[in-house]
Amino acid sequence: MISKKTINAIEVCVFLASQRSLGYVTTTELSPRLGLSISYLENILKPLKEHDIVTAMKGPGGGYMIRGDVSLLSVWDIAAVFECTFNEAPLSDEVEPVPVASYELGLEQIVKDTLSNFTLADFVDYALVEVKSYAQELGRFKFKPLPTPFIPKAPNSVFQLHMSF
Repeated sequence: MISKKTINAIEVCVFLASQRSLGYVTTTELSPRLGLSISYLENILKPLKEHDIVTAMKGPGGGYMIRGDVSLLSVWDIAAVFECTFNEAPLSDEVEPVPVASYELGLEQIVKDTLSNFTLADFVDYALVEVKSYAQELGRFKFKPLPTPFIPKAPNSVFQLHMSF
């Protein structure tokens, strides 16, 4: 019942909630941290913004941030943005409703109740909040950090070779 997009949306919201004290987070910073492309992140963040779960600010210093109190925002609030339930009416009259078995309705209700019992604050570990942002890590010119050079542990000359025995 829960799609991969919904799971990624929950992960995005948990990350944004953990970074809340640091301010807005850009998609450029989110992408390498979560392993998702920027366009896919924007497809996730747009509906979240439309449903007032995240807030966005354009320009320098802008990005995305969780809106409201994370202890009042349930995981189902996030999942409901992306998941279609059996109780929802079809969008048009041409589409006939699919018959639903009672166990499917019961399973859906269990998933709803379970996700409604957890808030976003339950998954945020404030001790792991990273102080250094990804943009600061890259530096002014946005180069990736260089790997540490390999320094061999061998003698440098014939004389040092003789002394090593």
